[in-house]
Amino acid sequence: MQTRITQMLGIEHPVLSAGMARVSQADLTAAVSEAGGLGCLGGVSFMPAALEAEIAAIRFATAKPFAVNLLLPDSLTSDKDDNWRPVRELWKKLEPSDRSKMAGVEPLLTPGAVAGQVEVVLEAAPAMVVLTFAAPAQFIEDCHRRGILVAALVGSTGRAVAAQRAGADIVIAQGTEGGGHTGHTSTFPLIPAIVDRVKVPVAAAGGITDGRGLAAALALGAEGVWVGTRFIATPEAYGHPGFKQRIVSGESKELTLTRAYTGKPLRAFRNDWTARAESGDLVPQAFPGQYAAAGVRVETGYQDGDIKFGMMPAGQGISSIHEILPAGEIVRRMVTDAERILARLA
Repeated sequence: MQTRITQMLGIEHPVLSAGMARVSQADLTAAVSEAGGLGCLGGVSFMPAALEAEIAAIRFATAKPFAVNLLLPDSLTSDKDDNWRPVRELWKKLEPSDRSKMAGVEPLLTPGAVAGQVEVVLEAAPAMVVLTFAAPAQFIEDCHRRGILVAALVGSTGRAVAAQRAGADIVIAQGTEGGGHTGHTSTFPLIPAIVDRVKVPVAAAGGITDGRGLAAALALGAEGVWVGTRFIATPEAYGHPGFKQRIVSGESKELTLTRAYTGKPLRAFRNDWTARAESGDLVPQAFPGQYAAAGVRVETGYQDGDIKFGMMPAGQGISSIHEILPAGEIVRRMVTDAERILARLA
């Protein structure tokens, strides 16, 4: 099952794991790559020195290609953005235990940290960098000079065209079914629309959990898939067992698209905290100010299994996830099932 994406990246299978912040660390990234897909490290969660160490851990575990996900909007690359002020003030007031719990958010709150992440990634030269929220042309040029491919995660045709114009080598088109930060257009309408608008290869994302989703994505014109939620339910993913079990036992009706944690639309399990936003009791601030209101709740879902207030991002594909499996087994099953489906349909 070779496509332009597999050929460009030098991988066996057109299966890319999403660079989920906190969830996708060295173990998960290496496991997906070792199985022939492309693992993606959630690089946004690490301070520069820790990011360097995490990349070294991936390379110790596998010699195969991998990617790193970064966030490079102006609000993170500039130290002058006043929108971050309330979040940084919150950080200064946190108790040591809470500050430790929110370590994954620290790079977003520390002036200069994202610039440090960029330096680490450019020096490390992974096979690909995946950009979320923004695709700065200058950074893409810097990557290309070092032989690094760049993919841009988008949720609309306009964003896809802009990413291609900026120099992105691959566009990852994510439908609203996806977990975490996502848009409002469904995967099935979005993928062919973007395939028709850009010349670069497209990877499909949003609600894809198995070989059926991979086969459907290829039929829509995509040349690979970007899979997040399915890889949460793996031994290699970072996260509390209670979080992983909710992925396995939960249904899509339990999810909601909420601004209650970050100020941007984020698909996660509905709970008492998201209900406050839905009822109007909590009026979310614009990104990133809402981090100050949410505080440690953005981490207690991952770390403590807090189902009442903690953030537990997940996509609508959870209704098709029924067991915790090793990441490599998920990659192999997905490809085998898709090949069988496509052969039958042919």
